[in-house]
Amino acid sequence: MDPAGRFAAMVSGPPGALELDRACALLAAAFTGRDRTEQVLASLDALADRCAEASLRGVLAALRGRLRGNDGDYYDPRNSFLDEVLERGLGLPITLGVVAIEVGRRVDAPIVGIGLPGHFVVREALHEVYGDPFHDGAVYDRDGIVAAWDRIVGPAQPFDPLHLAPVDHRTILVRMLNNLRALYVRNGDTKAMYALAVMRGAFAELAHESADHARWVRHWN
Repeated sequence: MDPAGRFAAMVSGPPGALELDRACALLAAAFTGRDRTEQVLASLDALADRCAEASLRGVLAALRGRLRGNDGDYYDPRNSFLDEVLERGLGLPITLGVVAIEVGRRVDAPIVGIGLPGHFVVREALHEVYGDPFHDGAVYDRDGIVAAWDRIVGPAQPFDPLHLAPVDHRTILVRMLNNLRALYVRNGDTKAMYALAVMRGAFAELAHESADHARWVRHWN
């Protein structure tokens, strides 16, 4: 089975089968044609070994100086591919957030994703301590992130406490695929559109897109 098919099988399987690190590695492989899942897992293990403290701050310290936000070429698709992010040290807020979540899991420091409008940060699962891996691992308490809201999100989106609710792994994966859909459908990349159809088609939440998925597959063929 190709990486897109394996990703789809994982997403449509039992909840316990959805491993975020492996799913992100397969997502990347579906577009690049290179399945580097084992290298991804090894790189995350190596970052975990650098953590001096089992906390969000410890995780961000391990990432700092090794991974950063690619604000110079934000729309480079490699920013969405976890293997490339770990290799190049450059990524989007959400892929850097995935790295923090998975390193935290490895050191027994539970970290959750926070899907802000147009941005993505992470939070300690049991405390309101927020981190922004894209912006050099900045750390905020709740009052701090509210105070920095306009700078992080932009003044067009007013603060709403619902934006600080954690998101699950499925939501993270859909959001990653949303970023890639915006890029590849606009460019008419046939191979990528096929991969998008297979992977997005695995989410019951995206059943309303089924006509688009069929069209993308026809375009590929």
